[in-house]
Amino acid sequence: MKIPVQTSSCIAAALCWALLSALTGFIIWGMRDRARLIRDNDNERILNMLFTSLREYDDFGSAIESNPVLTERIAGSAVYGTDLTLLYYWGKVPPVFDEGFLDTMPKNRFGRYTIPDRKGHSIKFVLHTERMGIPPPASRQDGEYPWGAESGTRRHTPMMRRQDFFFNALVWGKYIYIDISHPAYWRTQTFTALLFPLSCLAFLALVVYIRGLYIRNGEYRDRIEAQKNLVVLGTAASTLAHEIKNPLLSIRLQTGILRKLFPDNGKEEVAIIDEEVERLSALTYRVNDYLRDAEGNRVPLNTYNILAETSRRLCGRNILRDDALGDGMIFMDPDRLRSVLENILRNALESGGPEEAISATITRTGAGSRGGSGIVISIFDRGTGIAEADMKRIFDPFFTSKSTGTGIGLSISKRFVEAVKGSVILENREGGGTVVRITLVPL
Repeated sequence: MKIPVQTSSCIAAALCWALLSALTGFIIWGMRDRARLIRDNDNERILNMLFTSLREYDDFGSAIESNPVLTERIAGSAVYGTDLTLLYYWGKVPPVFDEGFLDTMPKNRFGRYTIPDRKGHSIKFVLHTERMGIPPPASRQDGEYPWGAESGTRRHTPMMRRQDFFFNALVWGKYIYIDISHPAYWRTQTFTALLFPLSCLAFLALVVYIRGLYIRNGEYRDRIEAQKNLVVLGTAASTLAHEIKNPLLSIRLQTGILRKLFPDNGKEEVAIIDEEVERLSALTYRVNDYLRDAEGNRVPLNTYNILAETSRRLCGRNILRDDALGDGMIFMDPDRLRSVLENILRNALESGGPEEAISATITRTGAGSRGGSGIVISIFDRGTGIAEADMKRIFDPFFTSKSTGTGIGLSISKRFVEAVKGSVILENREGGGTVVRITLVPL
């Protein structure tokens, strides 16, 4: 089964968008993972630099302030006791350690946590000394610490040797807290978080544009092929008209002679010959009609007057209903409009339904309706209708389901109407019959 171009192009566009989005997601995941690895590497480098500096300085604060890199990157450090209050701090740190949030972190048997803080643009680094297997000192319960009697002082007292600071912090403190700023990491996180939806939208716009371009190019190719077919058809029609003109004239002369020679014999046979000659002449005329300039000489026209005149000539009466719009003005070649209406009315007369059931109306679509504002000519009949299988081919040149039709009337109508930016739609009516809706641009 052949898939329509509209459907296949939608499927192809959706697949392309999904693949591009997946590729973008993979790239963004790689960028975020790379940023995380750089962050973790920076953490290890800064911590190693800090703990190495403690060999030469009294405490965290002194070690941090002695190194410009540490001063820039570390926002605060602290040691919290068993009561979760500060034993020592430097910089900006929480006054009381909230160990509840550690329960939300993955279990770490080494007592070490790396906690991202998007709001603070930093990474909280926490050492849980009890999980590191360091036993608490017996004197911890007495409230005496190597930092002195006052809890939360910025510096420790001289009673602790500088090389023992970190080790005493591990022994006397329950948590060691270090806040390391990572602005580049969080910039990458924010950038990638925005990049994915924006990229998906951009890719969506791109594939929609490419799909539209592909469809428009296909339409242009079809038009070029149609024009080529018209050239071939025009050449054939001109040759056909030239070749059959003289034979048809000779046949008419001969049938006229036969009528005079045998006035009482062969009337039916001669009538059949005349009928076929007329059919061939009409076919030649209609092919030429199809090939002529579709737009013609456009002038202001009142659709009510043209339809009323055409229906009186073909149907013997005005088929317009009482509620038909009387001032539906359009801008179109009058001969082209008459040709369109004649073709559709002939189809209605040949539809197999009663002639008195043929009717028409003219309405105006609102500016807010689908398809925009327009003058709509609707012609109704109660014939046999159109077979579902024929719906897609009714506008094809020379396609007909009737034994006597030429199959070019609707093609001519569609071509003339579309030349003035209008449209023709055929639908089966409920209860039997057909309705033809011709939408034209109002004046």
